[in-house]
Amino acid sequence: MRQAQAAEASLIRALTRTARAVTLRIEPLLKEEGLSLDGWLVLDALAGGDGLTMTELAGHTLVTGPTLTRVVDRLVTTAAAYREVDAEDRRRVRVYLAPRGRSAHQRATARLAEVERELDPDGGVLAKLSDVEVE
Repeated sequence: MRQAQAAEASLIRALTRTARAVTLRIEPLLKEEGLSLDGWLVLDALAGGDGLTMTELAGHTLVTGPTLTRVVDRLVTTAAAYREVDAEDRRRVRVYLAPRGRSAHQRATARLAEVERELDPDGGVLAKLSDVEVE
């Protein structure tokens, strides 16, 4: 049992260090587009659909409520995204990707893809990590 706990702890440390190292590597690329990592995650989620509620965005990005609100506010201020009242339920607001946001997302995504190819040339790491479920 102790060996399993030690292996899990070292896996968690390794994954945390890796996540931080990757973040440090990609943040300068995103900054050139005027984006934070959370901002890119929001744009990436919005690029895949036809507007999302804040709850849906939180589910896609795993960004917490207050941070998500600040990120979306900034994207709206910079005209990368916009908000509209949901046509089916006027109590809800949906966030949409604006043309400026789509362009920034495409440029940033292309640059991030280069980093991904360097980090995972055969796609094996991505395949394993894609199987991890988030609760």
